[in-house]
Amino acid sequence: MSDEPAKVAFLILSEDPARALPGLVMASRLKENRGAQVRLLFFGPGVRLAASGAVDEQIATLRQVGVLPTACRANVEQYGLSEQIAARPLELLAAGAEIESYASEGYTVLSF
Repeated sequence: MSDEPAKVAFLILSEDPARALPGLVMASRLKENRGAQVRLLFFGPGVRLAASGAVDEQIATLRQVGVLPTACRANVEQYGLSEQIAARPLELLAAGAEIESYASEGYTVLSF
């Protein structure tokens, strides 16, 4: 077993809270309890979930444990959710470049 912390990236693709919640909870727990390097991206329909307010508590928990949740800038614009996303502590970025960095930096990617 390696002494290096695990590197896990979570892609939240679903706008269904019941499908996304396990990934959001797992992300915060891996960081807090295991010291893993965790990244999290709301992408595609997952951006609608982030904008809805349904997972605000989980977003707050992620930030408290040191994970900065992100969202795809293009999807935010595509779905017309700029105002809703601006009200939440999410960094907007280019999803393609972010996902490419997951691969080049050796992250295991899990999608929910």
